[in-house]
Amino acid sequence: MCRQSQHADRLLKKLIEVLKLAENYLEQHGIESARLNAERLLADVLGIGRLELYLQFDRPLAEDELELFRERIRRRSSGEPLQYIIGRTGFRGLTLSVGPGVLIPRPETEQLAGLVLDRLDTLAVTDAGAIKVLDLCAGSGALALALAAERNDLCCVLTELSGTAAAWAGRNIKEQGGSLRSPVFLLRCDLFTAIRADRSFDVVVSNPPYVSTGEMAGLPPEVRNHEPSLALAAGAEGLDMIARIIGEANGYLRPGGLLILETGETQHSAVEELFAGQARGSYSVPEFRTDLAGKPRFVIASRM
Repeated sequence: MCRQSQHADRLLKKLIEVLKLAENYLEQHGIESARLNAERLLADVLGIGRLELYLQFDRPLAEDELELFRERIRRRSSGEPLQYIIGRTGFRGLTLSVGPGVLIPRPETEQLAGLVLDRLDTLAVTDAGAIKVLDLCAGSGALALALAAERNDLCCVLTELSGTAAAWAGRNIKEQGGSLRSPVFLLRCDLFTAIRADRSFDVVVSNPPYVSTGEMAGLPPEVRNHEPSLALAAGAEGLDMIARIIGEANGYLRPGGLLILETGETQHSAVEELFAGQARGSYSVPEFRTDLAGKPRFVIASRM
């Protein structure tokens, strides 16, 4: 940067001016919702809410604030996810810690949590104890934590293979402890490997990896280059993990217990075939539900 530009940059210390420069810079680098991204990053640097920026447009920014903001804008312009940069994300009213090595929870998984909560109200519990929920491929722990924050009659067990993701889940369990109404336990393992196959769970739920090899190459660079492939990729057809879960879950669900999965939007027929094939006789006829975009996204089946 030339000296003249450096001098001009030092003079642009008002919040509104810096914000506009950042917005333009992000737009030039192809970042969608550039204004919103700039606002969220600046609000995080200043330690205030995003809407509070509008009350402080004439506020002068200190040089250290400017430098930190520049560094975060550079990271965002390179495609690093906003949630990784600020270190947190929202999920059904919870604020969760996230960062490199853990999948950022999506709105579809918020809908999955809502679907589980709706089904819990109709679940015939066999005794007066807690409803046992097993969350597989738990990542940040968002799904089980949302359930435990909204119900006081659950016992949630999370399993996660990735050590990095499990560390994020453990951190979130600790940070959310005061807001949880039901206990949550974390196990680092591959799916069911640390769980006793005693058919005692009322619900097995998962947002597993379901992206095919071909789809991985077409993911946005922000996802493909930054989020963990272990949480995304699932073989040639994107069904490797879904097939394992469907094939193994009946050994952990009680009769009448529910298996609820998030799947890819084009996998409806293939998932139906898995239930009719390898899992024939183990479950009821699966139900498929759409996401908010009207695409088939979720499958529900009860163990016979």
